[in-house]
Amino acid sequence: MKSIYGKLILGFLVSMLFSFSIAGYFSLRKNSDELGRLAEEELEMSSQHIADLLSLIDDEDLSRVLTGYSDTSEVNFFIECNGNKEIYGKVSGYELTYEQCELLKRNIGKTLIFQDSSVRKIARSYLLDGKSYIIYVQKDVGKREMIFIDSALIALFCMLVAGSITFLVIADIIVKPISRLNKATNELSKGNYRVRVNYAGNDEIARLNRSFNLMAQQLAKQEETRQQFISDVSHEFQTPLTAIQGFATILKNEQISDEQRKKYADIIVFHSKRLSTLSKNMLQLTVLDGEDVKLELSEFSLIEQLSRVIETQNNLALNKDIEIEFHVPKNDILIEADEARLEQVWINLVNNAIKYTNEHGVVTVEVKKSSKEIEVSIQDTGVGMSKEAISHIFERFYRQDKSRSVEGNGLGLSIVKRIIDLHKGVIDVVSVEDGGSQFTVKLPQERSFHLSEKLILTKKDKDNQ
Repeated sequence: MKSIYGKLILGFLVSMLFSFSIAGYFSLRKNSDELGRLAEEELEMSSQHIADLLSLIDDEDLSRVLTGYSDTSEVNFFIECNGNKEIYGKVSGYELTYEQCELLKRNIGKTLIFQDSSVRKIARSYLLDGKSYIIYVQKDVGKREMIFIDSALIALFCMLVAGSITFLVIADIIVKPISRLNKATNELSKGNYRVRVNYAGNDEIARLNRSFNLMAQQLAKQEETRQQFISDVSHEFQTPLTAIQGFATILKNEQISDEQRKKYADIIVFHSKRLSTLSKNMLQLTVLDGEDVKLELSEFSLIEQLSRVIETQNNLALNKDIEIEFHVPKNDILIEADEARLEQVWINLVNNAIKYTNEHGVVTVEVKKSSKEIEVSIQDTGVGMSKEAISHIFERFYRQDKSRSVEGNGLGLSIVKRIIDLHKGVIDVVSVEDGGSQFTVKLPQERSFHLSEKLILTKKDKDNQ
């Protein structure tokens, strides 16, 4: 059975039959025991009533009275006295044995109880007017049991019909949202990321539908990002490729001068380097986005690393007459991190600060340390950014400079953000248009400490040895 609808109905029927079978068995047992107890009490009263009639009614009227009593009370009995037996009604299915008769005669007032299927029977001895009587009384309680069984079956049928109708309605309420969700899933698999399912409530199905809608939204966003990514990559590759193709075609002209040939060759080399950088950055982003990316942690001096980065970027700053100010703290700081990747963060941030700062500007690098974190800020006096640009600054291929007058491919800050995230740190941006920008990187402190503190610990360890 493939349909969940059919499985629910089958499960309901099986559970109903099983539960009613168990309940019916115990109910019948309970009802049979209760009917038997009531029948025994009734037979004892009937036996006593017959004994009273024997002692009160004259012999010539006794047979007629006892016959009338048997007919009206639906009680069948026989009376035995001195070996003579008188039967009233239809007594069947049991005969007292000689031993039972002798037992009753020896024990006046004793009662024997018998049960044969649905027929309840008792035999009791009486001493009346000096004579010993054995009164054997029986009554069929099968009709009462059948009435109870018929009532139970009618109740079962009514409950089964009512329960089935109710369950069908409930099953329909449960199955319909799942069917709609299944249809929506099929649409989603075909690439329709705009599909949504509507289901009011706060139950499991509602939460499942909300999760589906959230997944569809995320997939739609990812698809949009993918399309934008392809568009951006195509544009980023197309521009240098077009330049390389165009200038390479010009170089084929033998009539151009050596000076022009060198100029065009330099342009081709420039765009080739641009393509190479773009490819490397895209490959690095792919690696950093992987789930199994691991940091190669090592212990190194943060101050030495920043000094090395500033020194490598100093020539670019001097070409624009930009001064790089490095506020060095009093104590060196050791940090445990991925040295190569963290160095790439500082290179990107310092390089961006220089590129977007006009001539004669200032780039300031400052390091602060607190008990919980290390803070590195890189501030420039450049062109700054708008609020909209700040909200997109870490997106891939995003560049505020749409004219691309500044060299770059819009991947640097995406790489920076990913590396900082991998180090469990944060990066903040504060910027004002035409007033400069400040990037602040905060790294957790638990893996960092002063070099002087390490030296003290090392000295203590040597002294202890």
